[in-house]
Amino acid sequence: MTSLENRWQAMPAHPEGSAFQRIDESHPLDFYLGKDASGEWLLLLITEEQTALSRENRAIHVFCRKRSDGRWALMFRLMKPELGKLFSLVCEDLVESSRSNPDPTHPASFVLARFIRWQRLLERGDSGLLDDAALRGLVGELLFLETIAIPGRGVRQAVSGWCGPSGADRDFCFPDREFEIKTIREGADRILVSSAEQLDLASKPLDLGVVVLEDAVPGTLPEAFTVIDLVGRLRQALVPDPTALDILESRLMDAGFLMREEYGERAFVLRRIRMFKVMEGFPAIRRSALPSGIGKVSWELLVQAILPFEVTTTR
Repeated sequence: MTSLENRWQAMPAHPEGSAFQRIDESHPLDFYLGKDASGEWLLLLITEEQTALSRENRAIHVFCRKRSDGRWALMFRLMKPELGKLFSLVCEDLVESSRSNPDPTHPASFVLARFIRWQRLLERGDSGLLDDAALRGLVGELLFLETIAIPGRGVRQAVSGWCGPSGADRDFCFPDREFEIKTIREGADRILVSSAEQLDLASKPLDLGVVVLEDAVPGTLPEAFTVIDLVGRLRQALVPDPTALDILESRLMDAGFLMREEYGERAFVLRRIRMFKVMEGFPAIRRSALPSGIGKVSWELLVQAILPFEVTTTR
């Protein structure tokens, strides 16, 4: 459990109303942990900044009201107790990320913007964990970021170019080149492509990166790692550049990644990263070649068919 989850569970419900306790005296913002008379969990931020947001859904209510002292109270209320673990992780992220808010005059705006990124996970009403395909895909993109993009372009440009989680057609978009990253297992003979746009030819050169990733049991192989290990390495590499680190955190949120202990139970081994040049003659379904009226398509690309377009292999 997170520290906030432990504290919420230990707090008694006040029979006559809500009870609050300061989360951290050293935090630059006035965050409070609360529990109301019915036992619902609350996160409160007291701030000078006025916000007009009021939002209700099945999972969580967010509202702001003016206090008698002229300051404003921004409140997050968990409405579905079964999402307590997820709510705790999100609230812990709101608290920790705001310690270094680059705009301290607008703390409520920063906290709300960050919360909105997580809101879809709360609305889904599930565990908040990525499924196997999404997790492997994320690991593949992070490995490309760590082993190829950062060494070749530096941390700021590399992490800024990671655009896939934000809804772009390609996973990495740089001024001079774009990259689509796919993750497969050793020996796989085909690659799943989820749209007609991913390998479509455009004005910029396009490369396909194929990350060959094997499953492993945590702790059994020296080269095995978990996604928690991988994210930790990337965060450490970006510490000297706070802007790049903030971008990384935003992209992880967009990808639906929460630092969950369950991810420590899955380990991987990177076998290699193969790079292919997508150009005229590269076999692909392309949006520009589809008849009018065709919507979303997904298709399989045979590895054997793209071997003539391979340019490099790492590891």
